[in-house]
Amino acid sequence: MSGIADSSAGEAEDPRTSLLHSLVDQSPALIAIRGRDGEYLYANSAFAKALGVPSESLLGRREDELSRGPLSPHVLRVGGAANDTDVTHTEEEAEFGLRTRRFVVTRFPIRDAAGEAAARGMIATELSPALPQTPDTPTDVPADEQTEMASAEARHAELLRALEQMERLAYTDRLTGAWNRRHLEDAALLEMSRAERHGHPVSLMVLDVDHFKDINDHFGHAIGDYVLVELVRSIRTDIRRADTITRWGGEEFVVLAPDASLHEAEQLAHKLRDRVAESRLSSAGHVTVSIGVAEYQCGESFEDWFERADHAMYRAKADGRNRVECDPLTAFSPDGTRKSKSPIQLVWRNSYCSGDPHVDRQHRQLFDHANHLLQAIIAHAPRAHILEIARVLMVDISTHFADEERLHARIGFPERVAHAAEHAHLLDKASRLFREAGEDLPVAEVFHFLAYEVVAQHLVGADRHYFPYLEDGGDHPRA
Repeated sequence: MSGIADSSAGEAEDPRTSLLHSLVDQSPALIAIRGRDGEYLYANSAFAKALGVPSESLLGRREDELSRGPLSPHVLRVGGAANDTDVTHTEEEAEFGLRTRRFVVTRFPIRDAAGEAAARGMIATELSPALPQTPDTPTDVPADEQTEMASAEARHAELLRALEQMERLAYTDRLTGAWNRRHLEDAALLEMSRAERHGHPVSLMVLDVDHFKDINDHFGHAIGDYVLVELVRSIRTDIRRADTITRWGGEEFVVLAPDASLHEAEQLAHKLRDRVAESRLSSAGHVTVSIGVAEYQCGESFEDWFERADHAMYRAKADGRNRVECDPLTAFSPDGTRKSKSPIQLVWRNSYCSGDPHVDRQHRQLFDHANHLLQAIIAHAPRAHILEIARVLMVDISTHFADEERLHARIGFPERVAHAAEHAHLLDKASRLFREAGEDLPVAEVFHFLAYEVVAQHLVGADRHYFPYLEDGGDHPRA
C-alpha cells in the first residue's frame, strides 16, 4: 500500500527519500503505521526497541498479536480505524517492562494515491518523568511541562511533514516529477473499484514521444531529458485537476482520467497531442506524441486495461505517429450517458476504415454481430441462443478471412503468409473453445475471444498493416 513500507518496490530509492527515511528511523520518537487489517506497515527503530523486538520482524504482524498479555492495556497502540481522518494529540502513559513512561502521542491518517485514508500512523515522544504527587502538589500543569508538551507536538509536526514527503517522493519519478508506476497502479485500482461500485467511467491514455531515440542520438541525452521534463510540464497545463500523469518508463507516459468516458478521454487526448505538437519543447525542434486511449471495462484487470490502451498507442505509431487512436470498447454514449442496451459496446470509428468498401462493410458487420453477442451475454439470454449468435459470428469471420486472403494475394501484401497464419490460429482457437467447452461453455471467455481478440485486436490492429497497399489495387504502399 504505502511507499513508506515498501521502498524496495519499483525503481531504486530516491536519495531524497533515503535521507528522510534515515531521519524518521533515527528519531527518538516512537513511530509506527498499521494498515486496514491491523498489520504493521512501518515501525522505526525506537518503536521496535520499546517493544523489545527487531523492527524487521514487526512488518506484516498484527498489532493485536503483539499487544496481548497482562500489559496489553498499557502498551502504546496505533489503534483506531484505518479510515480515521482526524489528527489527534493526547498525553498517555504506557508500561514497557517494569517502567511506566509518559508520552505525547499524535495519531494521524496515511492517505493513498487518491487522497483517501488507507492506514493509520502514530508518533509518540516521551516526556520527562513526573514528580511524585503530594497533597500540596498544584493541580495545574507546570509551565515547564506545558513547554515540553508544546515542543513535543512541534517535533511531531516536523516528523509528519517528513513522513508525507517520504510518501510523495516514493510515488514520484525522479527526472520529470511525474508520478511513477507505483502511484499509477494504486490510483488505477481505486478508480477501478469506483467504476465497479458506482458505474463511473475512467479512461487511460498511453503517450509515447515519437522518434525519441533520434532526439537522444542527434542532440544528446541531456536534451532528451529536458524534452521529457518539458513534456510533463506542458501536459499538466491541459489535463484536469483530477487527472494524473505518470512516467511509465523511458519516453512513455500514462494519463489516468477519472470520470472520463472513451469519448471524453479521446477529446482530451487530441488536445494534449495538439498542445505538444504546437510547443517547442527544446532545441530538439518539433516534438510529437502518439496516444492510445482505452476506457476501463468492469471486471477486467489493470494489466488488460493498460494493454488495450498500449495497443491503441502502437496503432497510432503504425499509422504515421502524431496521432490519437482509441480501443473500441466503451460503455458510454458520446453524451456521457451509459448505453441502454448493453453496458459495454464496440464502437466503430471512421479511423478504422480501409478505403475498400467490401472490407469496411465486412468489418462493420463483424462489429455489429459482436455487439449482438455481448448484449445477449449481459442479458443472460439462454445458452443455446448465445451459442447460435456466436456461431453466426464465426461463420462471418471465416468468410471475411477467406475474402481477405484473396485480397492480399491480389494486392501483393508482403506479410500475407504471416497474416494467413494468424487467421488459421484464431479459427483453430475458436474451434477448440467450442469443442472443449461443450455444454459448459464459458460465455465470458467466448466474448473475450470473439469480440476482443478477433474484432478489437485483429480487425482493428493487425488488419491495418495492409491498408496502405489497397490504393490502385496494390503493388506498393500509399505514401
